[in-house]
Amino acid sequence: MVELTPDRRVPQQVLALGYRDYRWFWGASVVSNTGSMMHMAALNWVVADLHGVTAATIIAGIGVIPMVISSPIGGSLADRFERRRVFLWALWLQMFAAGSLAFAYQAGWTGLPTFAALSVGGGFVGAIGSPVQQAIITDLVPTSAMRNASVLNSTQFTVSRSLGPTLAGLLIGTVGASKVFWANTISFAVLIVALRGMTKRPAPTRSADSIGYLAAFWSGCRYSARHPGLRVAMMAGFVLAFVTAPLQLNGQVIAREAFDAGPTAFGLLVGAFGYGSLAAAIGVLAFDRGWSHRALITIGLPLLAAGLYGLAVAPVVALGIVANAVVGAAFMLAMSTTISAVHALCDDEYRGRVMSAWLILWGLAAPLGIMLTGLTNVIGIRWVLTIDATLVLVFFAMTRLRGRLDLLDPKSS
Repeated sequence: MVELTPDRRVPQQVLALGYRDYRWFWGASVVSNTGSMMHMAALNWVVADLHGVTAATIIAGIGVIPMVISSPIGGSLADRFERRRVFLWALWLQMFAAGSLAFAYQAGWTGLPTFAALSVGGGFVGAIGSPVQQAIITDLVPTSAMRNASVLNSTQFTVSRSLGPTLAGLLIGTVGASKVFWANTISFAVLIVALRGMTKRPAPTRSADSIGYLAAFWSGCRYSARHPGLRVAMMAGFVLAFVTAPLQLNGQVIAREAFDAGPTAFGLLVGAFGYGSLAAAIGVLAFDRGWSHRALITIGLPLLAAGLYGLAVAPVVALGIVANAVVGAAFMLAMSTTISAVHALCDDEYRGRVMSAWLILWGLAAPLGIMLTGLTNVIGIRWVLTIDATLVLVFFAMTRLRGRLDLLDPKSS
């Protein structure tokens, strides 16, 4: 095993950044994920502009569905081979998929079948790398820094959600969407270079080697299902994905239907989710005093419902931006807490497969949540947001009153 020792002194609030490999991984991930969020926002806007809101909803949904198919492969690979190497191969494939979409758009191939095929292809290769990206964190920091690393990892996704849509909105209106797609393609190279500079590590305990990939994945699902704390975390992740996926992947529906917003206002509205998340991440890092997972998610879920209700009734886009920032802050608090709980509760030999099960639930919940926005033409987007907020409150009440949230802390499971 590679001995994990810090190479520099850092404040306790960012303890994990004292470890060189994690620092490289974190910084490069900010760049790469910002490119990905720019890509998703631009694709969402372009498809809606060319083919209508319904088409954009469909494209946003089918881009996530491949998680159900390919993330089991990534999870099994993460528990068999060196995770850094697996992730590198996945990133090369993602860069190729991103470049293909950029080339197709610039060449004028803007038919709906083209967007659909490239979205599915990009989603497929992205879903292979996603469980590896989540599982690799435990290879980069010791157990004592794991919670801090989990929060910082959620923070880098948050930074990306903040910058990506805002930059996309500005670039679409100035230099065009093709530049956004090419910028995303280049961003993968940054993470590839960082990973190649990291220390090689041995493969995890290879408990999955004696069985096939699908059987290995199902063994991870059974492991998660038998574990009371992991079951609660998975259900919480499903609800969070269901109600927030439309805001992150299909925000143009809210921008257009609720506020009649243009591309710049669209970028600010969707970006507000990320800025709120970033503020919450900074707060968690600065003031974390070892609070229990139960305590943090007890704050996050009601706050999320309040933000969604606020977004549903906001009369102007400025107030919508504020409400979406509250939603982002609550999501950050609840999601980072849930992922931290998963890492704390999970044995390392199952980590890749558990994270692939987590991503499959996301891959199921996100399209369902996005499809709910299809009711916009029937009941209006504001009622859709109201339904989402109510679902969060019902889930919170059921789990809180029955004491299920206590199981998110290792000593209670």
